[in-house]
Amino acid sequence: MSTTHGQPGLSSDQRSTIRSTILSTRHTLEDELRRQLEKYGIYESKKLPLDNLTHLPADEIHTRRTLDAAIERELESTEGDLERSITNYVREATKTYLNQFVALKTIEVRGLIEETITKRSEYGNRSYMHHTVAEIAGELTNAPDDGFGAALDLAYQEIGAEIRMIFEDSEHTAIDLDAQVREEVLNDLDAIDDDAWESDEALGWVYQYFGEEERDEIDERVQEENYKVAGTDIATKTQLFTPRYIVEWMVDNSLGRLWLEMQGERTRIGEEENCFYLSPLKDSLIDREVKPVEEITVLDPACGSGHMLFYAFDVLYQMYLEEGEVPERYIPREILRNNLYGVDIDSGAAQIAALSLYLKAKDQSPNVEIPQLNIVSADAVLINGERKDEILERAGSELEQEILEQIWDSFGDIRELGSLVQVEDRIDEVLDEYREEFQATGQAQFTSEGGLTSQSTFMTGGEEESWDEIKSRLMQSVQDLASEALEHNDPIEEMFAAEVGKTVELLDVLIGEYDTVVSNPPYLQSKKMGETLKEYIRDHYVGKYDVYGAFIERCLSFSSEDGHVSMVTPENFMFLYYFRGLRRKLLNESYFIEAAHLSRYGFEQQKDAYTIPFVLRGSAPSEGEPSRFYRMTHEQEHYKNYDRKIAGLQEIAEALRSGKKHDDVYVFSQGRIDDIGRRPFLYWFGEELLSVFSEYRSLGDIGSVMKGLGTGNNDKYIRKYWELNNRLQDDYVKLQKSGTDRPYYDLPVDYVYWKENGKSIKSENNSYVRNDEFYFTEGVSYRGFGNEFTARKHPSDAIFEDKNRYIYCEEISDEVLLAILNSSLIRYLMSGLNPSMDFQVGDGERAPINTGINKDLTSPITSSIVERQKLRSSLNDLSSDFDPELFEEAVSEDGPIGLIFERERYAAEILVLDSKLDQLILQEYDLSEKVIERIQPEKRRRHANAPLLTGYSGTNIDLVDLPRRDISIEEMEMLEGALSNMDTDELSETSSENKISPISSVSIRKEEVLYTDSQIEGAIADIISYSLGKYFGRWEDNSRSSSIDKIFDISKDDQILKKIEEVLETISSGSWGVKQIETHIGTSLVDWIRDRYFEQFHAKTYRRRGQRIPVYWQLESPNGAFSCFVYYHGIDANTLPKLRGQYLDPRIGELENELETLNAQTSGDNPDKQLLKRKEEVQDDLDDIREFRDTIDQMIDDGVTVDIEKGIWENIKEWDQYEVLETGLPKLKSSYSR
Repeated sequence: MSTTHGQPGLSSDQRSTIRSTILSTRHTLEDELRRQLEKYGIYESKKLPLDNLTHLPADEIHTRRTLDAAIERELESTEGDLERSITNYVREATKTYLNQFVALKTIEVRGLIEETITKRSEYGNRSYMHHTVAEIAGELTNAPDDGFGAALDLAYQEIGAEIRMIFEDSEHTAIDLDAQVREEVLNDLDAIDDDAWESDEALGWVYQYFGEEERDEIDERVQEENYKVAGTDIATKTQLFTPRYIVEWMVDNSLGRLWLEMQGERTRIGEEENCFYLSPLKDSLIDREVKPVEEITVLDPACGSGHMLFYAFDVLYQMYLEEGEVPERYIPREILRNNLYGVDIDSGAAQIAALSLYLKAKDQSPNVEIPQLNIVSADAVLINGERKDEILERAGSELEQEILEQIWDSFGDIRELGSLVQVEDRIDEVLDEYREEFQATGQAQFTSEGGLTSQSTFMTGGEEESWDEIKSRLMQSVQDLASEALEHNDPIEEMFAAEVGKTVELLDVLIGEYDTVVSNPPYLQSKKMGETLKEYIRDHYVGKYDVYGAFIERCLSFSSEDGHVSMVTPENFMFLYYFRGLRRKLLNESYFIEAAHLSRYGFEQQKDAYTIPFVLRGSAPSEGEPSRFYRMTHEQEHYKNYDRKIAGLQEIAEALRSGKKHDDVYVFSQGRIDDIGRRPFLYWFGEELLSVFSEYRSLGDIGSVMKGLGTGNNDKYIRKYWELNNRLQDDYVKLQKSGTDRPYYDLPVDYVYWKENGKSIKSENNSYVRNDEFYFTEGVSYRGFGNEFTARKHPSDAIFEDKNRYIYCEEISDEVLLAILNSSLIRYLMSGLNPSMDFQVGDGERAPINTGINKDLTSPITSSIVERQKLRSSLNDLSSDFDPELFEEAVSEDGPIGLIFERERYAAEILVLDSKLDQLILQEYDLSEKVIERIQPEKRRRHANAPLLTGYSGTNIDLVDLPRRDISIEEMEMLEGALSNMDTDELSETSSENKISPISSVSIRKEEVLYTDSQIEGAIADIISYSLGKYFGRWEDNSRSSSIDKIFDISKDDQILKKIEEVLETISSGSWGVKQIETHIGTSLVDWIRDRYFEQFHAKTYRRRGQRIPVYWQLESPNGAFSCFVYYHGIDANTLPKLRGQYLDPRIGELENELETLNAQTSGDNPDKQLLKRKEEVQDDLDDIREFRDTIDQMIDDGVTVDIEKGIWENIKEWDQYEVLETGLPKLKSSYSR
């Protein structure tokens, strides 16, 4: 028998059919059970006393008592919540009935029982089993269901002897379903193709889909109500069906590896038709003591539908065949009896798992009896009081009593904790009391640690007994109690006995030691856990941030010392700060043998589950034992979706099997991880890069990395530079925030209120004035948020904010440190240390710093880059570096073209210098060419050596000697095509692709005017912004600007054009002006300013965290008959009266006079149509401006002005309430409403 690698499983259509059928049949059964419960006096949230139900016959009275017992069981676990208890009962009963029907159908399609569900015309539209019952006992067909119930009972009896977990009578089958409802459900299941039911995956999808809607409801409650997942919701919430390809990889590399290590060259287990994914590194294998296959044990402690055990069956089958000690027809029986163990907190899932394994065995050996299945459900509810006392009295010895006591204590919350309960530790405490006597007389056998195992023996009552014998006597006590309960017709006692029996079976599994543990454990963060689960995990496990972290530890404790643990879990345990303790423990106490880092899309149904399957050995690695990880994350094109994950893993396996190297496979020593602070699993760095962390000291060792100021209320204390007038500037100081993505030096745009040394902030609630002794100290900082790690010069006149990480380091110069931190090496390392784009203090502290770097080579280049970044900043009027003189110089000759060129020129020179600097840093770290190729972006590598083109060499850069070359006409034509229609941000990539220096690219773009329309329009907007500032005196000293008019009327075309031309004449050399601008924008400049400038440019550029905070406010009448700009810093108590008296009233007067004239001109017969049209226009304008004037009057009456200390946002919001802005804030900012 092969392991049927790569089995295709169900098609999407088949899964869809199963899904819709399971969801609909669940609703049908739940409705039926609730209807029937009402017959027994049990409603949604209340129960009628049994004495009130005098209409019920004796057998139904017994049924009601059974239901009472079942609900009492639920009440024990829901803390007395009757409504929840009834809901839980309905769900579990629905699950049991549905599992029975599904089981019967899957057994039937395999021919393991006579057809019971499928109807045939030759049998009178009955099934064969139903037809047979009618033939043998025709009187049964007189029943309302035509005797089908009897046929069903016969089928259940036949198969229930071997798979009792599903077909035995229980409290969940106490209600007899209505025959019509039962037939409806069975017909729906029968309608699904037999091929689907025969699939290995069918049962897993039944399990997954059953809880789908309930899972969605829980997710919604968690999201909207902050619900903490507890009780039976834990099982539902954490279901996730594991895809076949992951299961195969996990089992092949754990159980298959185990057999390979035992058998060596004697086994064929690693051949392609057996364990396809097994191709281990030779140095990772150990010589393992051979043991009989029947003694090899496999546990899944959160088995769900048993998918992993199901595939493990195939691998074990091959092992039995190779060993040759068991006849092949009996191998399935031995596997289920000896090898496979599973636990789940969901009894329905455990039933499905048991059924799955039963079917697997019967497929191979249909005529061999299956006497034992080691699947147990961890859902027992133990009741205290008299019942507990009675079971303790039945114990045959003091030791048995103590064991039962510990079961009671440990399993009180088993429905929530499941396999996480560390009951063996509690049992060990009991044994400690006996150990000294036992060991003194040689009367007990323990593990090397002194713990209990299923092979331990004890002296009880003067005789030696094994654990199995003690367990058997405990079970006998339970069975005696159950028999007595049945004799006394006491369903509560009977159910109590069953619950105790389940706990003894569970204890037997939990104290076992297993050669291989496989699991896809529950995923649930601590912040979403109920108190019981959260407290237990916090008290017992290091990996307490998520349930799966605790399960990793638990699985290791289940495994034998050199046993294998194979799991698939979320990836974040490898990186998150919260898991640092777990990483330390795993690296110190276990060995990561193999891992397939899938990240996103590894699961088809849960695309956002970021996961990694891995294999551990339960002991630390010896020196030289390598770990091997495959990087198959969704960011990589080759693995960007679910189908590519499957194909990619197969491709890697094939490469490894054939001894070929694969670019996405990394081999390293896990000890290297210990050299990195907090031990993130940066396996893809490879051995050479990982060694950098041990070779060089960390930044945290040579300097201090720190957070800065947290104001507690940024809206109150932080302002943009343009919000401050001369009076406020004395109270504010520069604040370096996380800022933009510009490296080396960032735009200074933010200022913080620091009057009296920050007195107000220091008294603010939630403020944090951290490390203030370093405020106003020159140094280096890096931004907290960003797509890549970015370091900048921190000036001596600034404070650093808490989202910006400041570095103070005396051992190395700021210039060298800037060069190192902005290098491709550090950026690559940082992206691995923190892939979340939120760089913390601890991330920077871990950066490996080469303090021996040649500063004579690197510092001048760093300084040159910083200087050019400052020059770029000085051309941006958002920055406090803005230099009007430099701006005018840039636009003087070529207007917007000159401005774009100057900005791009600095950007190009920075690219070249940065590339050269990066080259030097990588050389100083002595990295191999192979590593450099991997970590350094190609475009960054090329710029330092890309040639200048003759005639397009721009300015000289003294620090970089660039080659030069000529260019042909044909090549120039191709270049022009590549360089046109691109933004400045694309300069680096386009230059790299065309293998020329970005300096030449910039020169060609200017010479041939290859800029995009949007670039040119943006530059024109910057020139208009500058011109408005010049008109309003924004760039002048305070004494002169105070006398300048702060209202700029743009209502009349001729007047506005004249004003604009006057301003432009002062900044243009005469080679460009209004006409040239209008050629670029394709419309009248007056119309463009009036209709586009404020909304499309100024208000979008001048903003803060999404808030629109323009410095020039365009006020406009409702229909645009009047429009003007007012300068924010020019607004005072006289602004609105001045606007009314000097602008609106005269304009209204003009229109009234014109209207009077037009009335006279059109009063006679046959008036001129043009005059009539003009009259209508004037009337409309007059009405529009009068309405606007009324609004201004209202604002004057309301005392509206601006309070500079509040900032622009608070002020413009107040003005916007009157709807006087040309474009209102709700349109400027979609998330804002008046």
